[in-house]
Amino acid sequence: MAKKISTKDKVLKAALKVFSENGYKETTVRMISEKAGVNIASVNYYFGDKEQLYLEVVRYWAKEAFKDFPSDDLTDPELAPEKKIESFIYSTLISLLGKDGKGTGFGRLMALEASVSPSDVVHQVVSETIKAPTDLLRKAVSDLSGITDEERLAAYTAAIVGQTVYIYLSKNLIEELFGVPVPSSEAEILKLSRYISDITLHALQ
Repeated sequence: MAKKISTKDKVLKAALKVFSENGYKETTVRMISEKAGVNIASVNYYFGDKEQLYLEVVRYWAKEAFKDFPSDDLTDPELAPEKKIESFIYSTLISLLGKDGKGTGFGRLMALEASVSPSDVVHQVVSETIKAPTDLLRKAVSDLSGITDEERLAAYTAAIVGQTVYIYLSKNLIEELFGVPVPSSEAEILKLSRYISDITLHALQ
């Protein structure tokens, strides 16, 4: 027998779809309630308002995306910095693309935040989801390269993050330009992460 989906989960899943299709600013609670097949009062009961609902959607899908994220790799004092960088690149690709390359709910939300019209709570979204691993990446970059200048360190770290995010945001463009399809399996994503890691580590060492 199929597991019954709770009202709260119905709203979270519907909200992801509606936010993804319409953007944060154009989405209304009514649109989400209609998509979920529940009344507005139910949405307000569980989430309060649109802003809080959006944050809960981000938290829910971030948790799903990062459940396989080897965060211990980034905090392990015994692990070499280059291995931490490799781990970050692979894990970020997986969190955005998913293991089948079709994209994750978290990836869709991050695409919204990277657009010209991010949510009103973009600062909180970044703070709660990707700032901590990115700060650990910055430390690994510093440990490996010896760079201490904050401006240079930020630029190198941003370049690494940018490479991984670009793969997700520009899937169709990459295929059109290079005739290379976006990875559609965990093995292919691992191979791509190694290419990015090779370029990155060569530049830092």
